Amino acid sequence: MKGLTFGLVLAFVLVAATSVQAQEKTATDEKIPVKEMWLKKKEDFKFDIRMMVQLWSLYSMDQEIYNAETGEYEGVDNRLNTNLRRARLIMRGQPYPRLKYSLAMFYDLAGRDLLSSSIGGANPAQPNFGVWDGFFQYQLTKGSQAAWLTGGWFRPQMQRESITSGWSVNSFEKSMSQNYVRRHLVGTGPGRAAGLNIGGLFQGEKVGLNYNLGVFNPLTTSPLGQTVGREFAPLIAGRAVLYLGDPELTKYKIGYETNFYNKRKGVSLDFNASYQGQTDLFEESLAFGPGMLLNWGPLNLDGEWIFMTRSSTRTSSDGASRAFDYTSNTGHVRVGYNITVGKYMLEPVFMVMQFNGGETAEEQADASAVGSFSGSEQTYDAGVNLYLDRRNLKLMLHYTWRDGDPGAAGDGARVNQFFSQSGVGAIRRGNWLGLGLHAIF
Repeated sequence: MKGLTFGLVLAFVLVAATSVQAQEKTATDEKIPVKEMWLKKKEDFKFDIRMMVQLWSLYSMDQEIYNAETGEYEGVDNRLNTNLRRARLIMRGQPYPRLKYSLAMFYDLAGRDLLSSSIGGANPAQPNFGVWDGFFQYQLTKGSQAAWLTGGWFRPQMQRESITSGWSVNSFEKSMSQNYVRRHLVGTGPGRAAGLNIGGLFQGEKVGLNYNLGVFNPLTTSPLGQTVGREFAPLIAGRAVLYLGDPELTKYKIGYETNFYNKRKGVSLDFNASYQGQTDLFEESLAFGPGMLLNWGPLNLDGEWIFMTRSSTRTSSDGASRAFDYTSNTGHVRVGYNITVGKYMLEPVFMVMQFNGGETAEEQADASAVGSFSGSEQTYDAGVNLYLDRRNLKLMLHYTWRDGDPGAAGDGARVNQFFSQSGVGAIRRGNWLGLGLHAIF
């Protein structure tokens, strides 16, 4: 019986093989194309590698550290500090007609002195190297920019300042408003989270629309570690942008520009929003607000204002349980003007940033309970940019000065970014004069 079964199987295989060969011969003889298997890579596919560097040389003034033993702030020496504010290695490409990828590695803040008055942490003496962005993009609508799917590790598309590269803004440093919004959304300064986003672009002759809507899972809002916590709720974030006049984008992407080097006459009006339900840290969290970008020949003007709210319940000093909504807000206005100098471009720039949080003891206790900032902070930036090859190569000379108010929390409180430095503790941040070289190779 086994021999018969084996013989039948062998006969079937031989007949099938003979049939396939006959079909292939017939197709060849009759010149009927045989359908090929598998998706083919683009013939012109190339592996694109870029190096991006911001080399800063800063002279810091008036930085102070809080001495808990004396209850007073003590000044540190003014200092010169040269560091790599941002340094990236970018690898990207489009291996298939509708599929793209991007991977960005970083070694930011190498050489930064923690007692200089700029912002950010510090990279160790032997700088760390890690993943900054890593995502794919798939064009859902063939031949149209109407719908793209983005997935991976990237910034939720909410607040223009957060999703615009540090090489594309025209102030010396990005507005600190982005840090407050990023921490509200995902809990960290870099502002990245894993997620999926659908976005697209519709463009008429003088009117256009850009939209994004994504779902993300931030993992930094629980004391348990790398988890959203016992209570789970995804972050939903998105924005819609109306273009009037010349478009801001002609192809969909999730990175943006501020200066179009006199080539654009148009305005972009955007509205941003995010929502997250109950987690271990809060019962509900939302943010929303408008923004705009105006480019009119040599004039570049942008600004935005974002409102942030977290809701929860806590026990008051009298022992009663009280439900509360804690609200803060932040934003900036920035203006620059391009002046052509030979084959280069000079741009004087001025920016002001404001953060407003709770000032009373009860408001600040509410803020602490839901991991939010309080008090207030202001930043002012004035300087000039020299563009040698658009944003690919530019020199910057700016002066940045700051002020802040801790509210009822008083001295020594680390209620917002003006009063706190990672690796140091409570501070009052100073001012700086900065010379910067920004390069993309």
